[in-house]
Amino acid sequence: MPNDDSTIDPGHEGTTLTEVINAYEGAGFSASFTVTSDAMLECNSCHQVAWPNDVVMSSLRRLEGASDPDDMLAVVAITCPQCGAQGTTTLGFGPAASAQDADVMAGLRDHRQDDQLPANSAPGETTGDHPPV
Repeated sequence: MPNDDSTIDPGHEGTTLTEVINAYEGAGFSASFTVTSDAMLECNSCHQVAWPNDVVMSSLRRLEGASDPDDMLAVVAITCPQCGAQGTTTLGFGPAASAQDADVMAGLRDHRQDDQLPANSAPGETTGDHPPV
C-alpha cells in the first residue's frame, strides 16, 4: 500500500509490483496488456494485437527482487494504438528476460518525455531517479 501521503518510496525494499501497478491505475493507466508468444502486445480491452513499435510507452518503472536482485521486472505504461486504452504490461529485462519480453522492450516507441507520466517512476513516487532500462 502507498504511504499515508499517497506516495511510494522507491528507496525502501517494500515497493511491490502491486504498489507500482496500483499507482499507474490511479493515474488512469488501468488497462492491461499481454505479451504474445510472437513478441507482440495484446490489449486486454479491445483484444487487438499490435507490434511493439506501434505502441507508445509513456513511463517505465524498474523493479528488482528484494531477496534476489536477478528478479528484474519493468512495469511499462503504454497506450493501445487501436482503441486508445491506457494501461500497463510487466516485462522481464536483463539476462533472465524471455526473448519475447526483450523484443517487446526493444521495439516500444519511447515517449517518456511526453510529460504525461514520470519517465522512470510510478505516479506518486517520491523520487524519479531510477535509471532507464
